[in-house]
Amino acid sequence: MTPSPDRAEARDFEQRRLWLAKRIEAETDGAGLHASPQADALLAEMSQVFCDGAWLATVILAQAVLDADLMENDRLDGALLNELRYGRGYVWLRERRNVLVHADGPGPAVTVDSRARDAAALERDARRAVELVIKGLARTA
Repeated sequence: MTPSPDRAEARDFEQRRLWLAKRIEAETDGAGLHASPQADALLAEMSQVFCDGAWLATVILAQAVLDADLMENDRLDGALLNELRYGRGYVWLRERRNVLVHADGPGPAVTVDSRARDAAALERDARRAVELVIKGLARTA
């Protein structure tokens, strides 16, 4: 069964867009995020799917944003590099993404039914992932 995609209500989309903008503003003191070109493109995509309420895609893309910036950014010092690779939140993000992408367990990591049933928890995960990306990119600028 291939479900039809859900569209975010315009009001929900705008609330999420404002939340995202406020998080970036607060974390960067208004300077905005300055990611590497690849990371910047993935960040734009992550922002789009987040605002649309695509929680699984948000988590998956969040890790991709960080991976791209780590590969392309030569301004990182050792302490920051260690934090972005091995810090508690960043390890959580990488493991959460891996579970969603690879589904190594005895059953699927997510189903169409669990996606709907667990929407609130998935949204919390997506927001946490977005916050980690914002914090990580704000520190690499």
